Amino acid sequence: MVASSRYGSKVQLNHLQCGDISYFITYKSNRKTVFKKVGKKSEGINEKKAIDLRNQILSELRHGVDLSQKSVKTLTFDRLAGVYFSSNAAHNKSNEKYQQQYDLHLKSNFGDLTISTLDDSLIYEFQALKLAEGLAKSTVNILVKLIKRIIGHGIERGIISFSPFKKIKMFRVENTRLRFLSQNEVSELNENIKDDLLLKLFVKIALSTGARATSILNIQKKHINFETRSVLLKDFKRGGMMYPGYPDSETFEMIVQHVEKFGANDQIVSIDGAATKYQKVYTKLTKIFEQFNQGIAANDRANKVVIHTLRHTFASHLAIKDTPIQKIQKLLNHKDIKQTMKYSKLSPDSGKNNVEDLYKG
Repeated sequence: MVASSRYGSKVQLNHLQCGDISYFITYKSNRKTVFKKVGKKSEGINEKKAIDLRNQILSELRHGVDLSQKSVKTLTFDRLAGVYFSSNAAHNKSNEKYQQQYDLHLKSNFGDLTISTLDDSLIYEFQALKLAEGLAKSTVNILVKLIKRIIGHGIERGIISFSPFKKIKMFRVENTRLRFLSQNEVSELNENIKDDLLLKLFVKIALSTGARATSILNIQKKHINFETRSVLLKDFKRGGMMYPGYPDSETFEMIVQHVEKFGANDQIVSIDGAATKYQKVYTKLTKIFEQFNQGIAANDRANKVVIHTLRHTFASHLAIKDTPIQKIQKLLNHKDIKQTMKYSKLSPDSGKNNVEDLYKG
């Protein structure tokens, strides 16, 4: 067995006679050196994965979780949450937001409780408390899902053997957005953003491709197809798969002119090619959307105009123009046509004319 030249004694290799390689890691636990087999190269293991596992184990040990311990009776939810937030599973763009939610709502209610004392009744008490504090049911659901995600990570890592919860019931929430902008409202929106190049690019691409905000902000110059006059869009909801979007001629020409001096990897929706943060677009557009939200309750998801309304507007007007539902599904990159069927009621062929003349002689 030899030590890895890249990671020193932290990762060690064993070159097998069959040509395969076994990877081992070493670390300190309770002042003892632990020598642990990670796996073989033929199983998809490499030096980087071995050192990532070692770092995660060390992170867990720093939070007081020793995987060699058989009993977790003293393991608190806060310690388990610390493992989750420091792990690779939580290292994504949403991690900071989830950490804030945990600190604000969960730490004080569950942090000092041991995992063994958690049960469904505590969740139901928590749900009632947060509703009394004025949180929306959808927000409470997000918090409960975070609790379940932390527990699930503990099970996956072998820190705990099973969930302390039996069957937690989530609140039923009507999340369907019914609102879309009329032609006049689209014109009004375009008028309000005409002097802001960043918003103009974002809105025009949104209204002509139906892409989600994250997809639009990740379009690079290299994603423009000049032959098909399309742009490649990255669908983060479907594992980052790429699919084509087809901006109208005016929008496409605007894009081409804007990125003329950009590099291949520069972002389209930007002033200088550097990535534009979602928060910047969100803040500006939310203020503009106030004119469309007068008299609408802040928690009225069905009728409040938000950034996602632009995607809904794109699909709704396609349906109004009698676009086949399968084409709308493809343009929105919906995996299941059931997601798209909600727009079918807007089609001229929805049966409205048949009902109108039903009892006329």
